[in-house]
Amino acid sequence: MRIGPAALLCLILVTSPARAEFVGHGAVVNSVAVSPDGRQILSGSWDYTVRLWDFASQKELRVLDEHRASVNAVAFLPDGKTAVSASWDSTIKLWNLADGGVMRSLDGHANNVSSVAVSRDGRLAVSGGWDRTVRLWDIATGAALWSADGHGANVMAVAFLPDGRSVLSASYDQTLKLWNVEGGAEIATLAVHANSVNSVAVSPDGRRALSASTDQTVRLWDLAERQELAVLEGHTAFVTSVSFSPDGRYGLSGGGYATVRLWDLATQREIRVFRGHTRPVWTVAFTPDGRYALSAGHDQVIKVWDLKSGAELSR
Repeated sequence: MRIGPAALLCLILVTSPARAEFVGHGAVVNSVAVSPDGRQILSGSWDYTVRLWDFASQKELRVLDEHRASVNAVAFLPDGKTAVSASWDSTIKLWNLADGGVMRSLDGHANNVSSVAVSRDGRLAVSGGWDRTVRLWDIATGAALWSADGHGANVMAVAFLPDGRSVLSASYDQTLKLWNVEGGAEIATLAVHANSVNSVAVSPDGRRALSASTDQTVRLWDLAERQELAVLEGHTAFVTSVSFSPDGRYGLSGGGYATVRLWDLATQREIRVFRGHTRPVWTVAFTPDGRYALSAGHDQVIKVWDLKSGAELSR
C-alpha cells in the first residue's frame, strides 16, 4: 500500500469497472514495470500474484503465484528474462520468467516490503520496508549486504542512481534519503514534503529526482546540490507514484481522484491529464520508447495511454 490512513477517504470513488488494456488481477494493482525491450509488462497486486503480459496483444502470459500476501512492487532485471517482486509477506522473490519459477527468496525484512529496485548492471537489488529499513542485496547469491535504519517511519520507495554508487529512499517520515551503496552510509537527507512520501524516481542521467507525496504535490530535486528545484502542483488528492520519461524531459504522476498527469520538467508545467480510471491510481510507468504511459491502481486494471494524443489505447 502506498498511502497513509488519512488518504483512504478517497477510496469512495467507486463507479463501474474501467475499460482497460490488461484485465486479470482480482484486486488492487500496486505496481507495473515494462521490460527493457518494451515487449512485456509485469504487474503486482493485492491478489498476491505477479503477472506477466504481452504488451502488443495485451494477453496474460503467466501468473507468478508464490507470495503469501499482497505484492507491492515489481521490477525487471536488465536481461528481461528475470524479475523481482516485493511483498507484504516480508520477502523479495527472484523469478525466472520463462517458467514462472522462484529462483531465490531474499529474506531479512521484519515487515511489509513496500518497494524494490534493481541496479543498472543487474547485480544488486535495493528494498525498502515497513520495518523502517533500506536493504541492499546481492542478487546472484541472495545475500544481504547491508541494512540501514535512518528513516523514522515506513520506507515506501527506493531507487538506484544510474551510476550504481548511490540509492535514494522515501518514507512516511516526509523525507528522502541518499545512501552510499558501498557500506550503506547515509549521504544526505532531503526534507521538504508536508506529509508522507510515497514514491521516488531518478532521472536517466542521475542528476534529478521526482518525489510524490500525500501532501498532493510532486517535487523535482537536484541530487547533486541536494536542493528542491520545483513543486509541481495540480493533483487534488494524495500522489502515489512518479516516473521519468526515458529522455528525462517529462514526468508522470498518478494518485487519488483517478488521474494521471504528464509534466514538462523544463517548464515545470502540467501538459496533460489522463482520465479513465475509476478509482485511485497506484502506479505509473513510461515505455522505453517514450511513446506510451501505463497506469494501474484500485480499479484492478492496467491502462495504456498515447502520450502524444492523450488517448487511451483501445483493444
